[in-house]
Amino acid sequence: MEETGGVIPTIDLEEVSDKILNQKIREASERWGCFMVLNHGVPLSLMSDMKKTVIDLFERPQEVKVRNTDVLQGIGYRAPNGNNPYYETFGLYDMTSPQAVNTFCDQLDASADQRFLFISCCS
Repeated sequence: MEETGGVIPTIDLEEVSDKILNQKIREASERWGCFMVLNHGVPLSLMSDMKKTVIDLFERPQEVKVRNTDVLQGIGYRAPNGNNPYYETFGLYDMTSPQAVNTFCDQLDASADQRFLFISCCS
């Protein structure tokens, strides 16, 4: 893990053993709350497509986003509020379940391309 000044720590998955990796993840999480992962094997195009899709879903009208409320009790869409004005989240119960992914996509009116992307990433 590299750390200099105000730079977010980086963890290179090709350079570390599992034991060292666990230690670096724990340290970065405790000190910074986040880290950047290098050499993870996820294609840049896939990351870019997913980022665009997620941005699009968060830009949906509020009446669409609230369909994802309480996927399970306490899990689901949460809108920004006075206590946390910059926090907004969706809930997806089981990313490995095609049925749960399809339900998530139905709730948010995901396009066919967005649905395919989610199913591809989650399988």
